[in-house]
Amino acid sequence: MAFFFATADDLLPVLLSVEAKYALVYTPFDHIHEPRVDHFRSARDLPTLFQPQPYESAVPGPAYLVTEAGTEVVLRQMSRYEGKDRWSVDQLANPDSTVLRHGGLFKENVLLSGEVRTAYKTTVALRLQRAFDAAIRKHFVKIQAFYVGSAAEALLDSGCRLTAAEQCPAEFDLRR
Repeated sequence: MAFFFATADDLLPVLLSVEAKYALVYTPFDHIHEPRVDHFRSARDLPTLFQPQPYESAVPGPAYLVTEAGTEVVLRQMSRYEGKDRWSVDQLANPDSTVLRHGGLFKENVLLSGEVRTAYKTTVALRLQRAFDAAIRKHFVKIQAFYVGSAAEALLDSGCRLTAAEQCPAEFDLRR
């Protein structure tokens, strides 16, 4: 499991370095109302990576189920909600996966944390997790418990808040 602070420009080389080793598929980690999902074959194509974060907290922010190409992504049917069928793209039905929550800029002065983690210890899930962890360690520096990309480090040095949520007290922000 790796927790980090990164801009999209910091994170893209990390993701591409993992893609150079493994053919990956990114599937939006979400609850959906139709049993159809989009898949992205490269981090370059992730629709949310270079966008401002839509929430003031990293937790509900954009996330992707990451699998090796050729792995079927199973949709888990959930109970009906407001009279509609629902399915979930999550790790419960996809043990050979990891989850990327990329974080990013919420506001000009607030950078939300990201993470790569898996809930399973299958051979494939652990292989993916190790590849992401190694790439993050190679490209980022460690500041306290977080790995930090170079642009994120520059933001930290300029006074930007690096935090899990805008509403968190400032004393919980990442500091040197």
